[in-house]
Amino acid sequence: MKKIRFLDLFAGCGGLSLGFEHAGLELATAVELSPMAAETHFRNFHLRNEAWDKDLWRQVLESSDSGEGGKKTFAKQIDHGMVVGSVLDLLKDDESMAMLEDLGLDVIAGGPPCQGFSMAGRRDPDDKRNKLPWAFLDFVERLNPKAVVIENVAGINMAFTSRGGIKPAFAQLHEALKEVGRGYRVQAIEANAKHFGVPQNRPRMLLVGIREDIAEDKCIEVSDEPWRSVDAFEALRCGGDPTMGLGLVPEVGSIVDRRRGMKRQPNLLTAADALSDLDADGYRDDPGDVKYFERKHRYARKMRGGRRNVKAPKNHNTRNHSARVVERFDLYHFFADENISNSVLGLPTRIDDEFKARQAVAEKLGDHAKAALPGRSFEKEGDRDLVDVVMRLATLKHTQRVVKDDEPAPTVVTLPDDYVHPSEARIMTVTELARLQSFPDWFEFRSKETTGSHRRKVEVPQYTQVGNAVPPLMAQAIGELLVEVLRP
Repeated sequence: MKKIRFLDLFAGCGGLSLGFEHAGLELATAVELSPMAAETHFRNFHLRNEAWDKDLWRQVLESSDSGEGGKKTFAKQIDHGMVVGSVLDLLKDDESMAMLEDLGLDVIAGGPPCQGFSMAGRRDPDDKRNKLPWAFLDFVERLNPKAVVIENVAGINMAFTSRGGIKPAFAQLHEALKEVGRGYRVQAIEANAKHFGVPQNRPRMLLVGIREDIAEDKCIEVSDEPWRSVDAFEALRCGGDPTMGLGLVPEVGSIVDRRRGMKRQPNLLTAADALSDLDADGYRDDPGDVKYFERKHRYARKMRGGRRNVKAPKNHNTRNHSARVVERFDLYHFFADENISNSVLGLPTRIDDEFKARQAVAEKLGDHAKAALPGRSFEKEGDRDLVDVVMRLATLKHTQRVVKDDEPAPTVVTLPDDYVHPSEARIMTVTELARLQSFPDWFEFRSKETTGSHRRKVEVPQYTQVGNAVPPLMAQAIGELLVEVLRP
């Protein structure tokens, strides 16, 4: 049976590509502007079971300038399956676009930045934020796919309601997709990754469109109102209909055992589930140990996969923290256990008078101010009470928080030091955050791990790649929906 082929625009490191691949779709070509993120994508989709070939990767990067008369062309990169460049430049390359047409693409997917999108502003050459969503729609119009998937953050949609007579950006994109090309029947989806087996609270907005002729033939029903995974999850828990009577929504909640055809009662996975077999040194549990097959390790086993002979995860490098920072992280753990706000550490930095600062700290700590110290690593000789500890470890940067181990993790972001490990006094590794995103351990993130603040606008290192990615398990649910709708 012919596989359903897809084009991944704004592909990043490949979270959406991986999920679609696991659902049974076939990647035709990916397009990514950042060479750093593109390198990770190329490593995992084109050299997955081979040694890294730096000469081949150099050829891929250099092959976009091989056109006649110095004209930029991506034809050779399409042959490699990885276009490293702007979607705007790709649209201008007639040769490359003709090649994409010849690929017979079934699905176009991606996450164009949509914050500045406006249907009324299409002809405004100064609105740079408005160009990328329209570029996405231009690909749809030119390549005429059977299905379209657009993913972005939930905040750009809000409640899909107009304010002051102006519809939110995603609502306008929803309307535009209905009209582009031969027209698409579109369902808006408010999805949270935690409802798709991902141990992370990550709300996202998606538009899933099926070309009108196919939707009519398959009797696909959609609603003008967004379908919400939170409602579907609760309906599933209560034995109701998670589809809400619609024909274009992904499956949520259940863990599917395809060998036995079983579905288990849905439940949310936690940060502890994600990290159950990892510590700072790597894998904590021997996969041959019977304890490794306990229920608490189910998700970890899935992420570790069949490659259990690997001695250590690929991107599990702990950061070098100073002794002072380690003490502060341990203090954060104590604060989390005692429900004390980290903001108390900022008081001494904002109050010049030491006596007044100590008073403010003591008031914020309440009963803990004069209580006996707990004998933790942050306690040093000379500390009489917790006020002394706070005065010594005070910092302007006190927004870091400990990830709770008994809940889905908060949304993984692009800065590595925003979250403290659930049980250790350190920030989390690339592998640990990738686990929270549902990337399997064999997936290798390339380029440097992080970058300085002045380079963040142009560089996309490993931590940023992870934070920007679509969770593969959520993408897989969307991919499985497409397979069900598009297969003959």
